[in-house]
Amino acid sequence: MNFLKPVFIFIVFTLFSCASQKKYVYLQDENGSSKEYKSPDFVLKIHPNDLLSIQVFTVNTEAFPGIASTVDKQIIDNRSPYEKGFVVDGSGFVELPLIGKVNVAGLSMTEARDTLVARFEKFMDEPVVVLKKLSFKVTLLGEFNKPGLYYIPNEKLSLLEAIGLAGDLTFYGDRKEIKIVRKTGDGVREILVDLTSKQALNSEVAFVYPDDVIYVKPINRRGATTISPTVAVVTSVLATLTLIVSVILREN
Repeated sequence: MNFLKPVFIFIVFTLFSCASQKKYVYLQDENGSSKEYKSPDFVLKIHPNDLLSIQVFTVNTEAFPGIASTVDKQIIDNRSPYEKGFVVDGSGFVELPLIGKVNVAGLSMTEARDTLVARFEKFMDEPVVVLKKLSFKVTLLGEFNKPGLYYIPNEKLSLLEAIGLAGDLTFYGDRKEIKIVRKTGDGVREILVDLTSKQALNSEVAFVYPDDVIYVKPINRRGATTISPTVAVVTSVLATLTLIVSVILREN
């Protein structure tokens, strides 16, 4: 039965290796079954000091040449989009040509769009309003491959999509304790997220909010080792094989 010793040792090392990999795997499920997770509804709303891109089109553009605004700059990279736009003032109003001031604070993008259409309908036929929030940004810090400040051109962004923007976490990033700093009405709050659990899909952080700061800490002190992940895996395999051969030779 001595020949079973190296087999047993190999199995132990294999199980240890698999267990250590779990801290790098996202959204784990113990039984591997498919499930449906319902995330909380996310509605992007407008707040004072937001910067809005507003384009207005009409069937009779010649009658209103100044309405077709060029403020809507397509965001194709992460340079600051603060070139042109309409700022929501501290009272929640945005001032536009022809219709004047409109209160948009607290409205969703759809509600604000409908409000603007109703106001422009008093002056033109069949107005079409294209509305975007230029000030939707998130900051990703710590153990990301591409940390930085990212402007979001869409009305909705999931946490996983935000991580994808930053090129995923590094090998050293702690996936079990991601910190999100989120603004509230009277300050900020910190939320901890375990990305290795599928419960992250069903939580309040399934989607990021404007001005969220997402921080990923290192698992250990990064400076404690300079060995790359590939070298570490190869070294582990060689050490295991060496041990097995040593045990076999000793038994013979």
